[in-house]
Amino acid sequence: MTYRRDSDIVHAYAKVERKKNPTTFSSARLKMVWKGKKRLAIWPVGHCNTSSKREDFVRELRRHMPVDVIGKCGRSSCSPRSHSCYQQFEREYFFHLSFENSICKDYVTEKLYATQRYDIVPVTFGAKKKRLAPPGSYIDALKFSSPKFLADYLKKVARNFKLYRRYFTWRRKYNVVPWSSYSYHKLCSRLYSASFVEKSVYTDLVKWWKNGSNCRVWNRSTMQLSPYTYPMTAINYTGTEDPKTG
Repeated sequence: MTYRRDSDIVHAYAKVERKKNPTTFSSARLKMVWKGKKRLAIWPVGHCNTSSKREDFVRELRRHMPVDVIGKCGRSSCSPRSHSCYQQFEREYFFHLSFENSICKDYVTEKLYATQRYDIVPVTFGAKKKRLAPPGSYIDALKFSSPKFLADYLKKVARNFKLYRRYFTWRRKYNVVPWSSYSYHKLCSRLYSASFVEKSVYTDLVKWWKNGSNCRVWNRSTMQLSPYTYPMTAINYTGTEDPKTG
């Protein structure tokens, strides 16, 4: 049971559900919120040095547009996980940088799903999210050839309500259901189900996890993704790091 979609049981921060009956969408309310926004982007962050090198990307991005950084790596005026903070972000900012600390297969930060509850557009920096988030609900930073081009696009969208509005129309057809305990319920039901059969057996779990996750890192010199190189640590047969080398 992991967040990867090739796990027997997928354990994610949230799940996307298509609505049985599409609902209406209030452009009037969104426009009122949009008119009150004065700042371009907020980045709540708790880990300053990451395997994805998102911090290098943001450093380059800030050369071309303003980005307010809060949390352990910036000014800590607001807890990035609280409801009141997200309400403040919604009022003041056009975009929320929901950047993953690792760029790995199927990994999505919980901040993406948290942001989608509010009238602020998330900008992502990680795995392909075609099956992990509603279509048209986010901006993928890695689709742009450089942080400069991303900055140009974000400024364009912030100025134009019709463009900004596009990132909220998904709400007509989809719901994002936050994880509570449905993964554990699924695990429990599988274990007690007579029809559940063993699906996957891995003789080398470390190899499956590392090689199969296809983790990458953003390279500031080339402004492209490169394969992530795992630290050279010995793994013993219990799957833990050897204390002599770890």
